[in-house]
Amino acid sequence: MSPFWKIFLAIFCYISALVGLGLAVANASVKPPATTHAFVYGGLGVVFLVVAIAMSRKPRY
Repeated sequence: MSPFWKIFLAIFCYISALVGLGLAVANASVKPPATTHAFVYGGLGVVFLVVAIAMSRKPRY
């Protein structure tokens, strides 16, 4: 994978993680809480965050 696409994908995943975690907090804080949606958005946010961290690490040789 070229460095351009790797950086692009990492930035996309970081933004998606922030949006997912923000939606999780928003859905958990409404009255009554939408816990199912909060768990789904939070889980996806964490997955995107892990992928973004893995994509932005320097390779070890």
